[in-house]
Amino acid sequence: MKIVFLHKSLVMGGVERILINYLNLLKNESDLEIEVVLAFETEENIFRKDIPESIKVTYLVDKKHSEYRNSLYLSRKNNILNRLKYKLLNFKWKIECRNKLNSIIKEYDVIINFSNHFDPYINFKDNKPKIRWQHLSLRCLDKKELKKEISYLRRYDRIISICEDMKEEISHIESLRNKIIVLYNPINFDNVLSLANDSIPKVKGEYFIQVARLEEIKNHEVMIDIFYELVKKGIPQNLIIIGNGSCLKKLQAKIEILHLEERCFLLGEIKNPYPYMKNAKLFLHTSKREGLPTVLLESMVLNVPVVSMDCPTGPREILNDGECGVLIPLNDNKKFIDSVFGIHNNDQVISQYKNNIAKHLLKFSEENIRKQLINMLFEVSKE
Repeated sequence: MKIVFLHKSLVMGGVERILINYLNLLKNESDLEIEVVLAFETEENIFRKDIPESIKVTYLVDKKHSEYRNSLYLSRKNNILNRLKYKLLNFKWKIECRNKLNSIIKEYDVIINFSNHFDPYINFKDNKPKIRWQHLSLRCLDKKELKKEISYLRRYDRIISICEDMKEEISHIESLRNKIIVLYNPINFDNVLSLANDSIPKVKGEYFIQVARLEEIKNHEVMIDIFYELVKKGIPQNLIIIGNGSCLKKLQAKIEILHLEERCFLLGEIKNPYPYMKNAKLFLHTSKREGLPTVLLESMVLNVPVVSMDCPTGPREILNDGECGVLIPLNDNKKFIDSVFGIHNNDQVISQYKNNIAKHLLKFSEENIRKQLINMLFEVSKE
């Protein structure tokens, strides 16, 4: 069976890590021939070299044109000519990408759209079975976005939800109810544990950690506010934040305003964050919304307890309703502060969380998820 995965890029991100995990799960399946189609070839595709050699990779826009497009995009606000060029070329590129994409996917038995980026480009008129991964809660969309999302989801033969909460959300839409299955994000436990043993610069003292893109949705400003209050309460731990993004300068300024330069550290983008995570006292998570935040699972694999806002969707399911970590009602900063302060030196509570984690993680094992995925692929290909 020939399968093609579609995704925008392989930049540093949770969805991209999960795609790589799936490709590695399937690489030795002799009955499968796999190709990955990415939109843009850029230097930022840091996970490109992690794709197994046996899997073909195709870019719809090559490196030269990707870089030119990006330069026009960045300069469009301050240059009217570049703004016009960008609009015209973007229109042309969209048509070319649509044609190229559909000429590729017509050769495959099953098409898997791993995110919503390619929704407007796919030809849904042919009879090829199409699968769409749903990484984001529908509750996070406004009315216009929700209407658009549902209109695309209706065109797919299967929708893969990454947690039960998300499946329940989608099930309220009658036309989608019978298309949904749940596949948890697979975690390669051995790989995470192995990478966690890599050497890193020594970190002085105990610390809490957060790993995520520095974007508004991840709510790092609130995390820094919470940490500031914890410092005032006298906690000895520092805070390490790993990631990069559009909020970097804003967060740097906030750290300076609160005089936390010696306590809160932005380490930037680190491909292997696991050695830092392994040695953390707690993993803190204040995101406004998620899908199924893989980084929480990875933290648990490394036996590091999590304190997380109970955002839609994922944290409640991952933390097993609070049995495997602390769940805080969304936006309740005071309770977050009190909970971290209450357990940061309570070895008995932390030990209990660690015991519960070991049992709960089995449902996220790669082997279970691999079997479910392969069964689903063969099932949908015969319909």
